[in-house]
Amino acid sequence: MTLGEKIRVARLEQKLTQEQLAGTDLTKSYISEIERGHRTPRLITLKALARRLNRPLSHFLDGVPEDREVEAFLRLGLVRLQAEMAGSAGAPLEKALELAVQQGDEVLQARVELALAAVDQELGHVQRAQRRLDRCLRVLARAGETASLVAAHSCLGRIRLASGDPDSALWAFQAAIQLAGQQADDPILLSSLYLDLGITQRTLGHGAAARDAFLQGLEVARSVRDRDRVAARHLELADAAAGEGRFGQALEHAGRAQGIYETLAHQRRLAKMHEYLGELAAEEGAHAQAERHYWCSLDLHGASAGLSGPAHALSGLALILLERASPDAAQMMCEAALALLAGEADRGARAHAFMVLGTINHRQGRGRQAKAAFQEGLALFVALNREGDARRARQTLALLALEDGDTAEARRYVEGLRETPTARGL
Repeated sequence: MTLGEKIRVARLEQKLTQEQLAGTDLTKSYISEIERGHRTPRLITLKALARRLNRPLSHFLDGVPEDREVEAFLRLGLVRLQAEMAGSAGAPLEKALELAVQQGDEVLQARVELALAAVDQELGHVQRAQRRLDRCLRVLARAGETASLVAAHSCLGRIRLASGDPDSALWAFQAAIQLAGQQADDPILLSSLYLDLGITQRTLGHGAAARDAFLQGLEVARSVRDRDRVAARHLELADAAAGEGRFGQALEHAGRAQGIYETLAHQRRLAKMHEYLGELAAEEGAHAQAERHYWCSLDLHGASAGLSGPAHALSGLALILLERASPDAAQMMCEAALALLAGEADRGARAHAFMVLGTINHRQGRGRQAKAAFQEGLALFVALNREGDARRARQTLALLALEDGDTAEARRYVEGLRETPTARGL
């Protein structure tokens, strides 16, 4: 017996018409198409039908695939929206909405409408975004879709704030934070909500409340400052969602983790290419070319390392100050950040901070100070058994020694490179 036949038999046994089975969230024609085998309901729809037919879900599940077409177009639109490509996010979302309407799945339609509302809000179509939100909020609240409700209230808050109604925006963001607390802890989501809340409080002239919101946002985000930690957190959320049967959310978090890890791996691969090109150039006596490749390698490895806390601010702000012809200010920023990075727990970040300080000194022609900073970083990397980072520090110090004409010291660092596990495995 097919799925459609099972649903039809169960409906007749319950003495329900197709319209009664459809209820308020589906359509009679959609039920008819399911019973005739022309459509396959999504799992969430099948669960609702099973409850109305007083049957266990297992009675209908045998051999029923979950339709992922709408989810695929929805995901494509959301990714484009997150990538700040709102102008091109509408097309896949409109396709997703068309398919969701055909399926007669009201909850799925509401989720797609919510994404379209976010696109409209980004493009400045405030009234249309508001109409979409009004429609989907009622459906999502009735269905108990907490994650989507959080996103809906967040979008509503941004719309109200842009419309010059910060009081309503404040209510919306507070509601979103309260709803977010009812589901699995998501620091990435909460930090975004606290940012919006702080901006709203500041708009209202509530300086103390704004400061509290920003501090709370920093606190909840503390565990996911580094991109490696962000990816790991998404994996945790994916595992939790899968364990609770929330497979759509599991897929979303797993996809985000995969994207971050792929980006980091790509940066590390580029860094290794520059590293090996530097070695080849050095072997051929092209020292200027080797130096360029080594500095590129160092920069790329730093970008993929995920510097944490003050070290992250150090690498960004100090180098910006350097580019703006403020080398003294850049150095002061480094030294202030290093003073904050005390203790055993911060040794990795402190080592990277020394490498940035060394880079700043080197670019300003302060060879002795650059050497001292790189040596500090090397010592910390060695103590932490971080051979890859130690290897790059030795390469940098070898280059500095060659610049100073000290071939004996350069040779000592090169010998150190040959003794590392990475070098022995080549």
